[in-house]
Amino acid sequence: MGFVNDIKKVIAVLPKERQTLLFSATYSDSIKKLSTQFLKSPTLIEVARTNASSETIKQAIYHVDKTRKRELLTHL
Repeated sequence: MGFVNDIKKVIAVLPKERQTLLFSATYSDSIKKLSTQFLKSPTLIEVARTNASSETIKQAIYHVDKTRKRELLTHL
C-alpha cells in the first residue's frame, strides 16, 4: 500500500463536505483500515466472492528470466 501517503495528501486539500468513493480490486485489511479512516459510514458492495476467479479463465504460471518477459508475452 505505497499510495496511502498520496491519498492523505489529496484528502488534506479536499473540502470537508464531499462525496468520496473508494474502488478496489481487493479488500485487504489495509484497504479496510483506509476506508474506515477516510470514509463516513462506508458501504461495502461486492461483485464477486472473495478471492474468486472466473471458471472460464485459464490460469498458468510461466517461469521466465526477467530479460525475456517481453519475448514470452509476444509469443503468448
